[in-house]
Amino acid sequence: MQGEKRLISIIIGAPVAATASYRAKRFCSRLRLSSLVPLVLGACVLMPFASPALQAKEISLQDNQGQYQPYTPGMKLPDGVFPPMKGYTHGDLIAAAQARVEAFMKAQKVDPTLIRESLIALATHLNTRLEKEGAEYQISSWYQKPYDDPQARNRSVERLGEHFGGVAVDGAADSLEGSPLLYKGREFCSDLIGVAGDGVHDLIVTLNKPGA
Repeated sequence: MQGEKRLISIIIGAPVAATASYRAKRFCSRLRLSSLVPLVLGACVLMPFASPALQAKEISLQDNQGQYQPYTPGMKLPDGVFPPMKGYTHGDLIAAAQARVEAFMKAQKVDPTLIRESLIALATHLNTRLEKEGAEYQISSWYQKPYDDPQARNRSVERLGEHFGGVAVDGAADSLEGSPLLYKGREFCSDLIGVAGDGVHDLIVTLNKPGA
């Protein structure tokens, strides 16, 4: 019940209104890596990563044990909340991030075994963050809710792309902690987390394309 109330409050309010922009999140994660890379090399202590409080964190659908509830056919949802849309589920968002990261690592001639391990870590960390925010419900609900101004829908989609692109950036940064990829240096790691964010961002904003 509490989870439903939080979800409703987000759906009827402004989409991810308190979030930093996707570009700002990319920059902040680069600052995070500036301490993360030296840490693995034994040069300094990891600097804590601070991000603005996000209203969007309140959107998760949870059971009585606080576990995220994936949608199942016939599942009752709060008023104004739509089931995840095909092509924009957590799995789809993760796949979009993985595709960009995999292409990047292959272009950088990363060892295939390390690529596989890194993609698994990326999926794990990104899924945790997406479930915490109920991303698939949020994307579906903001896209399908009625709007008096058609342009308002486009703006909501743009905000969602910015926000969840930032979530992917954070998830990718999380996945690098303890990874041998850190030895490849700050620029490599910054580019990797950037392409993960690009993948998620670019998938979401396809909802603004004609025929979506």
